[in-house]
Amino acid sequence: MKTLVNAAHGALLALASFIACAQPAGVTSDSITIGAFGPISGPASYIGLAGRDGAALAFKEINAAGGVNGRRLRLVFEDDAHSPARALAAAKKLVEQDKVFMLLSVGGSNATAGTIDYVKERGLPMYVSIASTPAVTFPFNRMLFRGGTTETARYGELYAEFLNSQYNAQRIVIISGREEYPRNEGDATVAKLKEWFNVTPLNRLEFNVGDKDFTPQLSGAQRSTADVIAFFGNPAEAALAVRQARDLGLKQSFFVGATMVDPAFVAAARGAADGAKGFSLVPMLPGSKAPDMVQWEAKWKKEYPSAPVGRPNNFDLIAYADAYVVAEGLRRAGAKLNVESFVSGLESVREYRVSALATPRSFSSKHHIGNLHLVPMEVRKGAWEPIPWQGAHESDILKRYQ
Repeated sequence: MKTLVNAAHGALLALASFIACAQPAGVTSDSITIGAFGPISGPASYIGLAGRDGAALAFKEINAAGGVNGRRLRLVFEDDAHSPARALAAAKKLVEQDKVFMLLSVGGSNATAGTIDYVKERGLPMYVSIASTPAVTFPFNRMLFRGGTTETARYGELYAEFLNSQYNAQRIVIISGREEYPRNEGDATVAKLKEWFNVTPLNRLEFNVGDKDFTPQLSGAQRSTADVIAFFGNPAEAALAVRQARDLGLKQSFFVGATMVDPAFVAAARGAADGAKGFSLVPMLPGSKAPDMVQWEAKWKKEYPSAPVGRPNNFDLIAYADAYVVAEGLRRAGAKLNVESFVSGLESVREYRVSALATPRSFSSKHHIGNLHLVPMEVRKGAWEPIPWQGAHESDILKRYQ
C-alpha cells in the first residue's frame, strides 16, 4: 500500500511539474508580464519616453478595471537608446532573464530592425507600435504585428498621391535622414511617384540624425527650383530645416513625414511651419479641444504631473491605444493563454479602437498590418488641423498577402 501511495504521490508531483512547464513564460494564474523597449536616452528619447508612458497608463487603467481574464498586466521596460545593438540586447534580457510572455516595441525603426531576426528565431510574439521598418510585416511572419504606425510602403502610396494631387508637383526635392525610418519613407515615396505618376524627384538629399545645419541640403533644393520640398526625419530636424529655409529665402512648400505631424514641430519651427502639410497617425493631436482629447489629457497629466513641455505627444497616444489592442488580443485568447491563442486572438481583431483618439486596428491570418488609415493635416495659424483629402488610388499593400 505504501508503495502505491508513494507512486501516486510521485505521479501527482510529475503532473504538477508538467502543468508548471506547460504554462507559457511570463504567465501566472494572476499576471501576464509584457516586455517593452524603446529609446529613453539619446536623440529619439521623445519616442521611447512617450511610448513607455502611454502604454503604462493604459495598462494601469486595464488593471484597475480588473485586468484581462482575471490577470493583471505587468510591464517591464528596457532602454534601447535608438540603437539596433542595444535593442537586441534589451529584447534578449526581457526574454531570457525577465521571462516575458511577449514583446512590445515602442521604439523607432532603426532600433526595432535589430530585433526582428531574434524574435523570429525565438518564436515569440512582438507587437510593434511605432516603428515602420518594412521587416516587421514583410515578409509575413505570424509572430510579428504592426499597430498604430503603418507599412512603409503605405507611406509611399499616400505621400506620392498627395504630392501629385495637392501640389500638382512635377518638381520635387526629397530631403531625408540616412537612418532606417526616414530613408525607408524617402525610398517608398520615390518608388510610388515613379510607378503611379511617372514623376522622378529632381534631387534626393540626405542628412545624419541629430544634424543642426541643413544649409547644404536647402541650397541644393534652392538651385533645383523645386515646387515642393518633402522632408523625412525627426520633428526637431524638420523644424530647424524649415526655419533655415525661410531664412535663406526659400519659398517652396514643405511636405513632412508622419513623425513630424506633431505639436513639437510647430512649437520649434514657430511661424516658419505655417503651410506645411503631412499625414498624422492619430485622428487628433494633443492640445485638441475635442472632448475625448480633453478628457484623456487630464488623465495623462494627472499620472505624469512633472512631464516636460511637449508631452504628451503623438507617441503617447499611439502606444496608449496599442496597449489596449494588445489587451484585446489577450482577452480574446481566453483564460488558457499561450502564444498560439494570443496570436489567433489578435488575428481576429477587426476595426478595433479604444476611443476616437485612435485609428482602427485590424488584423487577419494573412496580414498583420493593423493600420492603413492616416489623416492629412496642414499647419494653420500655428497648429496642425485636419484637411479634406481622400486618396483615390487603390492601395497595393494588401495584394501582397492574398
